[in-house]
Amino acid sequence: MRPALFRPARHRDGFTLIELLVVIAIIAILIGLLLPAVQKVREAAARTTCTNNLKQLGLAVHNYASANGDKLPPLRAGYATVGSPAFQYGGWWHFTLLPYVEQAAVFQAGVAYCTANGVPDSYKATISSGTIQNMNLKMFGCPSDSTLINGTASTNQGWAGTSYGANASVFGGSVVNGSRVAQFNVGNIPDGTSNTIAVAEQMAGCLSGGTGNARLWTVTWDDQLWNPEVGFQAGDATWNQPPQVGITPSQGLCDRARSQGNHTSTATTLLMDGSVRSLSGSISQLTWQYAIVPNDGQVLGSDW
Repeated sequence: MRPALFRPARHRDGFTLIELLVVIAIIAILIGLLLPAVQKVREAAARTTCTNNLKQLGLAVHNYASANGDKLPPLRAGYATVGSPAFQYGGWWHFTLLPYVEQAAVFQAGVAYCTANGVPDSYKATISSGTIQNMNLKMFGCPSDSTLINGTASTNQGWAGTSYGANASVFGGSVVNGSRVAQFNVGNIPDGTSNTIAVAEQMAGCLSGGTGNARLWTVTWDDQLWNPEVGFQAGDATWNQPPQVGITPSQGLCDRARSQGNHTSTATTLLMDGSVRSLSGSISQLTWQYAIVPNDGQVLGSDW
């Protein structure tokens, strides 16, 4: 008989409870360390996409000007068959630029509908995905804009929204023959193209004072609840206020007349020379106003 002193050791089948808790704690710490890094990478990618979208819009503006005698695209084209200008369609600034962002077929569908029915409502035209009204055009949206869901504004489902508002002080300074058109051409902006904002970020959906607002690029009429624009001096009391940064729609503080920064602490803007600039959330009201107005003759502040 084998002595008890030489009994074989017991085989362990798994972790003890304490060991398992230690492993779980280590995994939780690692996840906590990695999550901010992953979020930063995602935000960097979203910022790059947003910057590229704005650059494409800048190219579209300049290509439009090249094809139309140096004229800038109208903020809103009003359907008219006589007079000047006589746009054969109704459409917002974004719609006018469709042929210059590889969406000529959609633009032609809208024009054909307006011509056939004698109305300005290009958004009613039928396209492969339904109608222009609910078309999801990704380049009109910023990936960091949480209020733009599958191409529509969270505050007005069923209509195509946008994260980019055109500068009404540049593209819609005059009302002529039912259209809101620019006072200047691309080559003679008094303050210079590098000192004038063309487009600024906005939230597609706002909750301001409990009333739902939306930035809809498919609208064909003037209504400040829906128009994607900044710098509209004639109708917005806060048109010259700097961008809002760190605003969320649930706070009910999103001002539809102003720009919003969809990125951390900055608001991305397109200048009239086609360059993209990220502005700090601390930019002063006067510097922002001087950059919005194309002909005030003012020198931009040191916070530009």
